[in-house]
Amino acid sequence: MDIEVYREFMALATHKSFVSAARDLNMSQPSLSRHMNALSNDLGCRLFYDTRPLSLTAAGEVVLKHAGKIIGDQANMLAELRALPAGGSDRILILDLLHTNALYVGINEVVARAKERFAGLRVEFVNMDNSGLGGQQMVDAGKVDVAFETIISENPPTELHVSDSVEAIWIPEFHGELVAGVSRTSPLAAKGQLALADLAQSRFILQANRYSERFREDFIALCREVGFYPNITLVPTDNPLEFYATDPGDGIHLLTKVDRKYKPLMSDMLKQHVVILPFADKKRYVDAFALMDSDPGRPDLEYFAELLREHAERFRSADAPADA
Repeated sequence: MDIEVYREFMALATHKSFVSAARDLNMSQPSLSRHMNALSNDLGCRLFYDTRPLSLTAAGEVVLKHAGKIIGDQANMLAELRALPAGGSDRILILDLLHTNALYVGINEVVARAKERFAGLRVEFVNMDNSGLGGQQMVDAGKVDVAFETIISENPPTELHVSDSVEAIWIPEFHGELVAGVSRTSPLAAKGQLALADLAQSRFILQANRYSERFREDFIALCREVGFYPNITLVPTDNPLEFYATDPGDGIHLLTKVDRKYKPLMSDMLKQHVVILPFADKKRYVDAFALMDSDPGRPDLEYFAELLREHAERFRSADAPADA
């Protein structure tokens, strides 16, 4: 409810006339009447008797008693908020990707260190809204501070090309070879390995969300390179873990073979229903990146990005081949 309606109510209770109150409020009489009807409906009680001049009902007297306090409390709240130290109410909004806070080990470490550095900092994982914007677009629009992009490539990339306004930071936990997950009851399960072209007549199942749009576009491009356009079924789901823990039937999951000491949360659940098959014709890789404003003008976000870069660099250095 707009708190201004209480100011209008108090003016009407004082003037006891819609004409006079509307003139004092510099608004039209019909608008004031609509607002009072809406307030009455919201509160579930009649506020004025239809007398000339207007008179308050018993319910109206109660509302009048509290209206000034409501307005005063809001003014006090805004004053206290303005008096907070700079950055005291900062929060970092992270677009949740495939239960990011559970799978992305580095981001948990970074969150803890950022909170130690910046007292009062809040970090929240949020779902995509219904604006229709993709992850990078949500960062550009200021809806979130950190979003994600997942891609497929034929060589492990060292960077993701994005606009100058966005910085892309590699997520080492999500790097791995692209593999196929086929149902244990599928004839393909006995093959041991596949060429991508072998799947020209197969059906691939992907989550129906904007998280995986770039991933889907990259997979379509890979299939077209070997001579077919993939049959993709998009499955609506609110729970990625539930999606991957279900038998795909005649469909094929596109998965990432993560070569790390830790295992993704869904790994054991997947293996209950699917056989993981590599592509024999050519290795392809899946990589994910954290997307952030390249010049956020906020020390907490700059520190956050610095820590994510350090985390990625540690893994990249560990994977680098030793000098001969």
